[in-house]
Amino acid sequence: MNRLLKLSMQVLVGSVLVPAAASAQASGDTTEVPTVVVTATRGTAALRSHTATVSVLDGAALRAEGVTHLGDALRRVPGLALSRTSSFGSQVALFTRGGQSNYTRVLIDGVPLNEPGGTLDLGRITLDGIERIEVVRGPASVLYGSEAVTGVIQLFTRRGDGRTRVDAEIGGGSYGAQRAALGVSGGIGRIDGAADGARESAAGGRPPVIWSLRGDHHASNGILAFNNAYRNDGLVASVGTTPGSAIADVSLTARYNGSLYEFPTGSDGTPEDRNARRTVHRLMLGLDAARRWSERVDTRVQLSSSEFRPRDDDGPDDAADTTGFYGYHARATVRRFLADSRTTVRVGDDQYLTVGGEVGRDTERGSALSLSEFGDSPSSFRAARDNAAIYAQAMGDAGAVSYTLGGRLDDNSAFGTFHTMRAGLAWRVGAATRVRASAGNAFKAPSFFENFAEGFTVGNPALRPERTRSAELGVETVLGSGASVRVTGFTQRFTDLIQYTGAPPSAGEPNFYNIAAANAGGVEVEASFPAVAGFAVSTGYTWTDTRVVDAGFDAGASANFVEGGRLLRRPEHVLTALVTRPLGDVGHLSLLATHTGEREDRDFGTFPASVVFLAPYTTVDVSAELTAVDRLVRGATLLLRVENAANVRYRAIAGFDTPGRTLSVALKLRR
Repeated sequence: MNRLLKLSMQVLVGSVLVPAAASAQASGDTTEVPTVVVTATRGTAALRSHTATVSVLDGAALRAEGVTHLGDALRRVPGLALSRTSSFGSQVALFTRGGQSNYTRVLIDGVPLNEPGGTLDLGRITLDGIERIEVVRGPASVLYGSEAVTGVIQLFTRRGDGRTRVDAEIGGGSYGAQRAALGVSGGIGRIDGAADGARESAAGGRPPVIWSLRGDHHASNGILAFNNAYRNDGLVASVGTTPGSAIADVSLTARYNGSLYEFPTGSDGTPEDRNARRTVHRLMLGLDAARRWSERVDTRVQLSSSEFRPRDDDGPDDAADTTGFYGYHARATVRRFLADSRTTVRVGDDQYLTVGGEVGRDTERGSALSLSEFGDSPSSFRAARDNAAIYAQAMGDAGAVSYTLGGRLDDNSAFGTFHTMRAGLAWRVGAATRVRASAGNAFKAPSFFENFAEGFTVGNPALRPERTRSAELGVETVLGSGASVRVTGFTQRFTDLIQYTGAPPSAGEPNFYNIAAANAGGVEVEASFPAVAGFAVSTGYTWTDTRVVDAGFDAGASANFVEGGRLLRRPEHVLTALVTRPLGDVGHLSLLATHTGEREDRDFGTFPASVVFLAPYTTVDVSAELTAVDRLVRGATLLLRVENAANVRYRAIAGFDTPGRTLSVALKLRR
């Protein structure tokens, strides 16, 4: 570990110092950079050069639909299947291309949201202050390390344009819903074109420093009869140099979120508890600084820090609640720190070489108290894990061919070294069609609990990372009138899956082992038609086939892993269709239909759990953004939204009810 840590630090420092020498050899030619997608390559590569499968969701378009939470936005992306437990604010799990729910790394401005080991609840991640969302499917550990097994999702904060602006929103709806937000942005300083003409040209005459500040509030009484409230409050701030600076770009973001979710349901979904709740506080800080040494050489440094504080409380329901296990309290503090530096050299007209290093430290401490008629049972937990990595990536365009080739070496204080690689190739067949192919491997580190748990459950410090090997083949073409179609086939093999056993091989031995395996494969189809009788139509379809190859410790037809069976809660078929239409100077109309196919699950209301198949369902969401109210109030917009307009009754998880028809209205002001 020490050897690779030192080497990583040398790369971190060297990636800042070396470019000065490299820039002396760089030519002075300039190239206009097309619209870029950052997450797929961690660089400024044009979308046409990507060999991975990438989707971009525009924040302004999502706001026009009234979409406020990340989980609702991601449902329209092919390859992604989501499962919400119950009401608003309840747990939302994400399955990317049939992988485990902790196999997708999610970031905001480069700061990871996942806990160590990949766990992440999407149910409380809001889109306030978000400019765009980038979704990359496929293995990405070469660039992001652990947790980027089946994909990476990154949210980017709006930075403003330097002009002083104020925007506000207030609204409400079904189930006692409340929504409020207030934001302000502006610039600092002025540019003197005579003194700094080059920078003024690059920045478009905007102030050299821009900033923004935004607060938001979400609330609901929930769909269940009691103890089902949801509260979510957030604050996001950013400050940085104006994008397009000819020399350097610096951005600092800070984001705080505090939320509460009350849940009366037991493991089988039955409402029975009047005081169970979970509160979460999250603080995220990110610094992104880039230095352009020449037209061919640039260095980027990213620092991120996150603190996650969950707290679970479920005390006695009343004075008579003193039998069995009648109470539970737990709290934890999880901290993650990352430092990454990479230098990219343009070695040809469209050829790029990136070399980087990363160091990180994860810590977790927690305590719990279980109350029962057998006596109080307190426990505590504290652990830390260090990681260092070096990586390199070559990418570019060579005539009709685009390529990506990358490798990475991680050295972790818990499981040692791990190598990852990824290679991709794309071939432009004529002016309108591309064929893509890529393959690679990825890994996910064990969770802290799996590694270090003590007491009734014993962690295993000898666990290996869970790993995958993946490949995909795709074709995409542009049709007439700007229409486009993309088809991607994928296959994945998951091995060394970590399983819990309540009967370890010997007394006192760990409860967790690398023992299970599974496969997932399928096809994603995407099509976009921007002009169909005045409507814009985009559709997506995903067929996913999952199979358990090795059930490990599980036995019996009702186990979570059944050899030859499907992975739980992954639908085989998902189909979405988004239809939008401008209404002239009146506003904008959108309709999103989502069909989710049958899923296999378990009913934990019985012992042993029984096999259930959740029925397929289709929901329709309709939104209208009415800008015509600007005639009455300058800068005003009225947003009307109906979710699940047909009031379809369905269950995403066995035993748990989900919301029916939900109406909301919001008034937005922008000055």
